[in-house]
Amino acid sequence: MANKKILRFIWIALVLAGLVLFFLHPDWFTKDALSTFVKKNSSNVFWTYLAICLVRGIFLLPSTPFVLAGIVLFPDSLWTVFWISMLGIMTTATYLYFASKFLEFDKLFGEKHKKKTEKITYKLNKHGFWIVLGWSFFPLVPTDLICYIAGSIKMNFPKYFTAVFIGEAVLVGIYVFLGESILG
Repeated sequence: MANKKILRFIWIALVLAGLVLFFLHPDWFTKDALSTFVKKNSSNVFWTYLAICLVRGIFLLPSTPFVLAGIVLFPDSLWTVFWISMLGIMTTATYLYFASKFLEFDKLFGEKHKKKTEKITYKLNKHGFWIVLGWSFFPLVPTDLICYIAGSIKMNFPKYFTAVFIGEAVLVGIYVFLGESILG
């Protein structure tokens, strides 16, 4: 139990540190800044980009700037950008799903917002696939939030994973292939 509290504290501290950096230095998280950072670490641009895409979700950073940075970095390899982005998103989605269970966010949500939690649980159990898919596709809401909720209520993982994948694949595909024509 003490280990879970310590891990929860560390995770919250990392997220807060990421948010503080994001708000104090928003210029560090722009398409150009991310592209410049990766290029400065260009001894292995591909591996650096892949590593950044895999860890960005731990800090709850949105994937969009990283997808756009990938378009700038790899304009001739848009499918590579697509698949690296999806790998990062799905790794984050898996981590958040299981972290919410391990760190017992269900207890945290359940104690403070019991009625809302029960209503959300009911709806997700009944229409979870479509809710998660729609949420994952809609660009103005953070997919990370639905990942926590789905993990907290113990939604069926294959159903959850498939819904996130489909929703995000459509959105990332639009970003990559439409974004390339806009940025290009």
